[in-house]
Order: sequence, then structure tokens, then C-alpha cells
Amino acid sequence: MWGWFIAIFAGIWILQILMTKIQLRNYQATLKKMSNRPSGYLGVGIQKQKLGIGVIAILVTDEEGLLIECQLMKGVTVFSRFEEFSKYNGLHIESLKEKLNDEPDGQAFKMAIEKIEAQMSKKTNLAV
Repeated sequence: MWGWFIAIFAGIWILQILMTKIQLRNYQATLKKMSNRPSGYLGVGIQKQKLGIGVIAILVTDEEGLLIECQLMKGVTVFSRFEEFSKYNGLHIESLKEKLNDEPDGQAFKMAIEKIEAQMSKKTNLAV
């Protein structure tokens, strides 16, 4: 009896490890694809919840801060994948920050924007 229980538990555990590895490869491939641009900025933001749906947002802007591309991963399982999210494409990140107060996934976007702004200010400081 205990032998079967341990074997099933080990099988489920190994399956979870394999599925997590597949999800990590999807994350890395999406990040690599989105970072292959001649110029601009990339930011990644995460919104974790103890119970409920987690969100990862990857944003790409041009040199002026206009949003060019956005990919979003939402879900609770390892089956979640990144999907195109073009709702905010063409907006400046300052305008986007104002719109995010009403969005349920706003925290992930805000974190990604903060990372983009840090890159922009670093580049400005280097140019001075």
C-alpha cells in the first residue's frame, strides 16, 4: 500500500519538475525574442498572489518610452504561456502608469515600467 503511494507521489513530483522546466524555457525564449531589438528598453514585472492568478508582464519600449510590444503570462499552473497583449501598444509609459490604477494586473505592469525607467535614467546619466 505505502509503496504505491510513494511511487505515485514521486511520479507527480517528477512531472511537476518537468512541466516547470518547460515553462521556464518558454519564459527564456519569449525574453530572448523580445530583447532582439536594435534599440529600446525591456522590463519584466511580476505580480504574485498567495492564492489566485499570478501575472508576469514583459514590456518593450522604444527610446522615447512608447510601448512597442507586451507579452503577458497569467495563470496558476505550469500550463500557462505568454500571450500577446496589445491593448496598450503605442502608449507612452507615463500615460500607461495612469491607466494601470484600474487594472487588476497593474502591479506587474508597474514593476516592468519601473525597470524600464531605471534603464532610461541610467542611460541619461551616462550621456551627461
